Amino acid sequence: MASARISPTANLLRKSRLFALPQALKTPQDPPTSRHVFESKTATLPHPVRASIVTPKSSLARGDWGLKRPLPAKSTSSRSSRPVVRINALDTFEHVTDFESAADHTTTLEKFQELHMPLSLPSKVNYATSIVPRHQSPFESHVDNTNTSKGLEEAGAKQFRHSGPWLAGQTQAEFQSYLKQVTKKKPELLQKLRERFVAKRNAERRKQAQDNGEDLGALGSVEITEEEFQAYLKSLRADPFSLGPVVFELLDLPSPPAVPSDRIGHKYYQSPGTRLSSAEYAVSGPPKTHPSAGLSYTRSHALIYNHPKFGPQAYQRPVEARILRPKGRFKGRTSKAIAGVGGIAVEDLNAMTFVEQGSPPGLAYFDASIPGGAKYWVTPIRASVDSEGRIGLASYRASATAKAPYSIEDYKKPSLTSITDVARGDQRFVPRLDRTRSRGGQSVESRGTEDIAKSLMKTLGSS
Repeated sequence: MASARISPTANLLRKSRLFALPQALKTPQDPPTSRHVFESKTATLPHPVRASIVTPKSSLARGDWGLKRPLPAKSTSSRSSRPVVRINALDTFEHVTDFESAADHTTTLEKFQELHMPLSLPSKVNYATSIVPRHQSPFESHVDNTNTSKGLEEAGAKQFRHSGPWLAGQTQAEFQSYLKQVTKKKPELLQKLRERFVAKRNAERRKQAQDNGEDLGALGSVEITEEEFQAYLKSLRADPFSLGPVVFELLDLPSPPAVPSDRIGHKYYQSPGTRLSSAEYAVSGPPKTHPSAGLSYTRSHALIYNHPKFGPQAYQRPVEARILRPKGRFKGRTSKAIAGVGGIAVEDLNAMTFVEQGSPPGLAYFDASIPGGAKYWVTPIRASVDSEGRIGLASYRASATAKAPYSIEDYKKPSLTSITDVARGDQRFVPRLDRTRSRGGQSVESRGTEDIAKSLMKTLGSS
């Protein structure tokens, strides 16, 4: 079958990279606070907001990135062997293309994929115990749903996105704007409420007929008068505890955080049980993206790591973590140690259980004498993406069993009684450390010996 012919302009637009770029996301906003926040404007964002662009080497040599104009090699190929850029503006007032390097998020993605970690639904990790939350993949059919998914018809199905907003995360202006939208939809909401009231009355009637032993097939639909419906509305308005679940169901709102204990004795609008895929979403809000964020599509961690010499291993190869902040007091409070694993800041789960003698050097306090900075080996155990798009990675200190097949060990600081590698080897020659520098191919020490010998000979000859 012959393909439909298109105009040259349409063909150009279909193959153009300008129209293939997705719309930029909103920059993540910091929570409002009255304190001074000291942050760098050039720091890496928690998640990318613009697409990364790459080009083949043949086009890179010409500076061709498939955009309106070529990009200079001094800012792209000369700075990196694998340049990746993101476009802030295709054409500015000065007739230039505003771009910057996108290697920060691209490198983080590559490092994360090397960990071979599946994404899990967010779950709170208890630092007081060694129990790790059970892995639950966000790709399971009963949790990977939105408000338009067909999987919601199944019993016990949950969703990660509702059609309504999360009221607990809205400002006063956003809430007032949402109230205006709800006011415009009042006739539709009343009709849905009437249908809900009819379904409730039918269920009550069928239950009563079943208890009395009547024929359920002969039952017809219940007729609701306007007076009964208005009385139902008044009963809901008089009881906020019963009105809350109805409002959340009609507007399809995600459940808010739990009611504080000091408000339990007061009247409040009760919310139904959360239908979100994770209980953490009820506290921090529904996720802005898919719970996996496109980082990994592996559903489980049921992998076997085959060592070329020792065969299948129970643990994957440990990853070296750099200690970014040792544990101790930070801003007047006792804080956990922060380590960097694959470009991701991770709280050290074992920081509270390590003893000072067994903890890696540089974890308890900053030690500038460690060459290359303080590091130690870890084993990642769990990865998830929170509602703000930040990667949450949990890792344990690598055990001796995990490090043995790869012949890796943590750095140990030399002590006064430690034996050097020269003494441990077969070489018996101990180099002299007090030898002076050589001048003109001859050491200063040997030249001084020759001068003493010459002066001695002159003394003996004169006598």
